[in-house]
Amino acid sequence: MAIDTASRQISTGQRMAGGTTVHSIDDAMGVMSGWRLELFQMSPGKIRYSLSVVQFGSIQVFRERTDKALLKRGLSWPGSLVFSLPIDAQGTGWLSGHEVDPEISLLVDGRMLPEILTPQHFDLIYVAIDRQHLAAFAAERGQAGLVDHILHSPSLALWHDRDAGLAQIFSGLFDEDTRLGSGQADHAALELFVLEKLLAALTLARKIEAVADTDNKRLTDRARLMLMKNRSEPPTISEVANHLGISRRYLQTCFNRSVGLPAKEFVRAERLNSVRSALCQARRENRVVSIGDVAALWGFWHLSRFAGDYRDMFGELPSETLHPPASSQNG
Repeated sequence: MAIDTASRQISTGQRMAGGTTVHSIDDAMGVMSGWRLELFQMSPGKIRYSLSVVQFGSIQVFRERTDKALLKRGLSWPGSLVFSLPIDAQGTGWLSGHEVDPEISLLVDGRMLPEILTPQHFDLIYVAIDRQHLAAFAAERGQAGLVDHILHSPSLALWHDRDAGLAQIFSGLFDEDTRLGSGQADHAALELFVLEKLLAALTLARKIEAVADTDNKRLTDRARLMLMKNRSEPPTISEVANHLGISRRYLQTCFNRSVGLPAKEFVRAERLNSVRSALCQARRENRVVSIGDVAALWGFWHLSRFAGDYRDMFGELPSETLHPPASSQNG
């Protein structure tokens, strides 16, 4: 079988035969070829994070581990389908306004990734593959009934029995005995292996449900757009609620029921992460920036209070983000 469909979606210079690991959400995009993704830390404290990636042929496989809740949103590469499978999860996560069942796997369109707020601790495998390629493989294996799901499905939640062992199967791709980093693994065989397991994940699911935003999530998203629109002089929660024609209390309820956090806490975390992203970008580009100016751009005018909030959230001062110590791994 020819294995070239998704390879055309990712430039040859970006394709990796071996494995790569980073230990900072700031560096994650550097190893996610073709993706445009935002990763925001949403629970306070110094984060412990790792993202490992292997790629063979038309498939990218990632393993992500962290001890802080993350807000994830963005896009994968055109034509991709993304399958995610939790190995371990502790705490509550939120997807499209639904509280995440730690037992579910997800199958989503790479160009329509649903925003997700992860659990506090998680160990996750996700696989990006060309949608057409997987559909062709399903047809070749006599699974014509799955082809339409693969080609046209929106976001799907899948429940598997634990004895299916899918998490262990996929996590094994990162074991040393696969010898991916040394380039000695048979990548064609590995691609065939992953295709077979993805197909099994679909055929073995005991329940499959479409995932759509709840009414609370849609209202929360409207409020978030208003709260972030004028970022240097943001409106108050009460002003936004009045504009939407609802009470402040009801808006708070919508936030709690769709993202699990009060509105003020959620938006403050988004703004702090936006400041951090700007400081990290300035550091990577060796640009001189004023921390105070960047903070003010995102509505933080009281600098000492901002510095304290920033340190509480990320476990370091903004100056350490901009100019990390030589020994730092999470700059």
